[in-house]
Formats: sequence, C-alpha cells, structure tokens
Amino acid sequence: MYDPILFPPHAGAMDMNRERGGTFRPYSATNPDQLVKSAKTSQSLMLDVKKVMDTLATSKPFSNRLMTAAQASKMSVVIDMIRKIGIKNEPDITYNPDGIRFDFYPKAEEENCHIIVSLKWRDV
Repeated sequence: MYDPILFPPHAGAMDMNRERGGTFRPYSATNPDQLVKSAKTSQSLMLDVKKVMDTLATSKPFSNRLMTAAQASKMSVVIDMIRKIGIKNEPDITYNPDGIRFDFYPKAEEENCHIIVSLKWRDV
C-alpha cells in the first residue's frame, strides 16, 4: 500500500498538478491519426497473412513442398512459393528445424506497422 507520509509526492509533480487544475497528466494530448493510419495499413497486411495462412491450412501438398524446400535451405523456392499465392506485401521469411516465421511489412512509404506470424512444424 502507498503511504503518503513515508513516500510524499515529488514537489514538482504537485506544482504541475495544481497548474493543470488538479489533473495530473504526464503525457501530451492524444492524437489518434497515426494509430488510425497504422490500423488501416495493417488491414492490408492482414489480407496477405490470411492468404498465406489459408493456403498452408488447406493444402497439405503445398505445406509439404514448402517444408521440404525450407529444410533443404532452398530459400528462393520458399520465397517463390509464397509469392505465387498472390500477395501484395512479400514477407521476410526465416525458418529453422522447428518452424517458419513470416514478417509482413507494408510498402516502404507506409512503414508504420508490421505483423509477425510464427508457425511450428515440429514438436520439441
């Protein structure tokens, strides 16, 4: 519990509190414009994520070919397979013996968000 006798508030904070009419707000006023822009950009990324996840979830042959290429370190084949799904934002792809990770970034002029999807393909 907080004991004001043992831990009095900092004098500067009390002065600021009085100047603002009794309301202490250490942050500037909010402006949701950037958040709204980021959310709209992420909606486009989500469509690409959905296409990739739908393909992996519904096509066992595709998933098998992707895993085989990744485990054989054939990065160009993996990238080409993902690209052929028909997405607008190509993800950065990394993989290891346990799974694969897709980092979806928007086009350069809209770098205000990104989505990471990490999938396991082996229990450890």
